[in-house]
Amino acid sequence: MSKRITKIICAVTASTFILGATAAVGCSPYYGATALPGDVKADAEAISNGGFAVEKGDYIYFINGVGDGTAVNDYGKPVKGAIYRVLKDNLKDGNYSDVQKVVPSIAYSGNYDGGIFVYGDRIYYGTPSTAKNSEGVVQNSFLDMKSTKLDGTETLKEAYVQFPSTAYQYRYVEEGGTVYLLYVATEEKLYEESTGVTNLHSYNTATGTDTLLAYNVGAVTFDSEDKTNSRVYYTMSVYDYNGASNTAYGYNQLYTVKADATEDKFAGKLNADTVEGWNDDEEQGTVDRYVNCGDLVLDGIGKSDYLKNDLNKTPFNYLPESDEVNDVTNDLSYTYTVRQYVNGKVYYTRTTDTNDNPYLFSFGDTDLTDTAFTPLSGNPDAVAAILADGANAGNYKFVTVGDGNAKREAVLYPESDGGISINYFEGGKLSSKISDVPDANNTYYPVVRSKAGSATILNVVGNYLYYSVSGGNGYTVNRVDYTGTLEDYNRLSDGSDNGDYQAVKILDLDASSSWYKPEILSNYLLFASTTTNMTSYNYIMAFDMNGENGILSNADIRELNELYEGIEDIITDTYGDTDKYPTETYANVQNALRYAFFGGDYEYLKELAVRLNEALEDDADPIYSDKTFAEYDAFLNPVEGGVWSEYVGTKKVNGVDVYANNRNYYYAVLGEWSEEDKEAYGETLKTSYLVAEEEEEEVGWYEGLSTVEKVFFIIGMCLIGVLVIGGGVWLTVYLVRKSKKEPEERRRRIKVDTTDDKNIDVYDYNE
Repeated sequence: MSKRITKIICAVTASTFILGATAAVGCSPYYGATALPGDVKADAEAISNGGFAVEKGDYIYFINGVGDGTAVNDYGKPVKGAIYRVLKDNLKDGNYSDVQKVVPSIAYSGNYDGGIFVYGDRIYYGTPSTAKNSEGVVQNSFLDMKSTKLDGTETLKEAYVQFPSTAYQYRYVEEGGTVYLLYVATEEKLYEESTGVTNLHSYNTATGTDTLLAYNVGAVTFDSEDKTNSRVYYTMSVYDYNGASNTAYGYNQLYTVKADATEDKFAGKLNADTVEGWNDDEEQGTVDRYVNCGDLVLDGIGKSDYLKNDLNKTPFNYLPESDEVNDVTNDLSYTYTVRQYVNGKVYYTRTTDTNDNPYLFSFGDTDLTDTAFTPLSGNPDAVAAILADGANAGNYKFVTVGDGNAKREAVLYPESDGGISINYFEGGKLSSKISDVPDANNTYYPVVRSKAGSATILNVVGNYLYYSVSGGNGYTVNRVDYTGTLEDYNRLSDGSDNGDYQAVKILDLDASSSWYKPEILSNYLLFASTTTNMTSYNYIMAFDMNGENGILSNADIRELNELYEGIEDIITDTYGDTDKYPTETYANVQNALRYAFFGGDYEYLKELAVRLNEALEDDADPIYSDKTFAEYDAFLNPVEGGVWSEYVGTKKVNGVDVYANNRNYYYAVLGEWSEEDKEAYGETLKTSYLVAEEEEEEVGWYEGLSTVEKVFFIIGMCLIGVLVIGGGVWLTVYLVRKSKKEPEERRRRIKVDTTDDKNIDVYDYNE
């Protein structure tokens, strides 16, 4: 690598602190920890890398709730937000709290496209820095990128890389058996005193080498589906270096690079002879302005730009050796915007100075190896656009339906009315979106016809589309099979159950919409909960979707929904019948049952009832009566023929038989609560469903005295006051008199003359 490039790499990484994983001689680079028992199966496939949960071998590794980036993050202390693991067999047995802490640090990122990654026997993540500045303030706005072995040992003390912000884009990827950290950094410019340059880096975790892949890029696009993909696409502007201020031309270029790239493709090619206006004066610091290890994919230069440059080809542009203007096929220059990179394809839009219509185009990774595909020939005509309007393609879900010869590519996208439609590629193009007018050729039609509100696509697993509809505490979770034909979804009009082609909402699950989207691993739906009473805690909850024939069908979920919703129906309707359950004898029974549904503390409720009832007047109705507790007991132990006869079924949850009228029967917290949150959650249930005790008014000891006591107190204080005053007067008089007598007493002292008789010992007291 040239001296110039070395200087660049050193300069642009000044604001991104490369700390390395090595420590001083004689000191371990790792925190001490005892290895967790169990086989981590380092060679097993890692499933769902890059989210908040990853399946690997016999375990699922997950972030234990939504951690706070400003919380105490000293190694060993965090519970919430730390990385835990659970045996898949424990999930199967309902032992959701039988977990192990793997990384006792908060796993955190302000960018939720990158989470935890597992490669080999290590887990890779970001965590808020615990370093302190000179004033002792913890620098938790910085993000340390680290790793830990899957058995909980060898947690790095020092970061691979420290980001000066928690919102950086990043991916841990593997290439050639080496794990790289790809990241996008905002750093200082090399040739100006301003900030805001976006650079693409690759950090080799094996060698500790940080490579600047591209300097001063536009937008960087990672694979939206496979977060382990080491290929990345990015745009670059082309600048006119004439004059004091460099100006970008009216077009840009699209490049691609892989994480293991190290060679700057422009090294030694940029100077005043090859680039008009280039300044070679190193003392002015204006020479190092361009680093790019990537390959040019599309060049947006138009004939007008080519002519402006007086036919002088520059190293930045792709132009054939002929140097003829006709080699530039497009008259106008193009500005590219990558909307999504997924399934080996890049979906992008382009605009010109005279046309800002975002036509959607695409090409595949495999096209790059075709010699006929060049950065100029790759620019198709507008008529070849696969969709007339691709502005929202970043929110689309590109899918493949069927297999073999029946394989068809399609895209799922939310409609403005809250529904979700599917659009099939036919002849490499998509049908135009026509609101409420399905395509009779089965190429465009709605698979979700909800008008409830805006829809957000969460995930696609197998043939199921998981999506959210606005209106919940966060993401609601809904599901539909998206692989049907137009007729499959039309059959819904007669009101019959149309199986998996009829969308279903899964219970009342609400997932945090400001964190990672829900994950589905081993047929368990995992989500950061914002369900009722959980909005302040956001721990991970698990919903078991395993059924007799594999995953639960939509019909199975509808039955489960009916059972679940029936609990509140009984509490509201049955116990709301005041003729059968009069409030004076079944006092507060409804909220008491809700308290039981959420797993409230029964013993506390009994103690509370005693205290509340003892404080009542003799003829008052009890706050919690014996009949209330009888219904509470009937709820906790449902029997055939009783009010809760439909809920006698049980499941083992954390070693306890849980009846079907308890929320844990349906979904439960996965992981470990912090002691503070556990206590606070209990208080939340008490506040929400139990009668509050009147707080005793805090009064001073005097206000607590009776009237008679106050009178005697005042008289006593007056007498004490008289005595104190009298005593003070007497003491004053005494001291005055005593002071007047002191001279006389001093004259009475023996005066000894030691000058007359030296034989007398004046210090002999006996004489």
